[in-house]
Amino acid sequence: MLKLMLALAVLAALAGAVAFVPLRGRSVLDRWSASRSPREFVERGWAEAKASFGVEAPRPRPARATSRPAKPARAHRPAEEQHTEEDRAALDRIVAEHASRP
Repeated sequence: MLKLMLALAVLAALAGAVAFVPLRGRSVLDRWSASRSPREFVERGWAEAKASFGVEAPRPRPARATSRPAKPARAHRPAEEQHTEEDRAALDRIVAEHASRP
């Protein structure tokens, strides 16, 4: 019975590692959620396995389609500061208070 429990624990740990540890940047669960069908998941996995063993050249990844056009770059203008003499006097007072503390 102890051997059975140990075997189940090892299988559970192995399944967790396979599901959650990323290989080449993505875990198996990420790959599963990215595929549209189980058949596509298996085909991609098989192609990736063959590419990693050097049997076949890796397939080029399709470029991501953008759903909206890129926004034109805006010229960055720093905001103008609008401090009054009261603001400067208050800041000077606060700095003087903190400087006089031991």
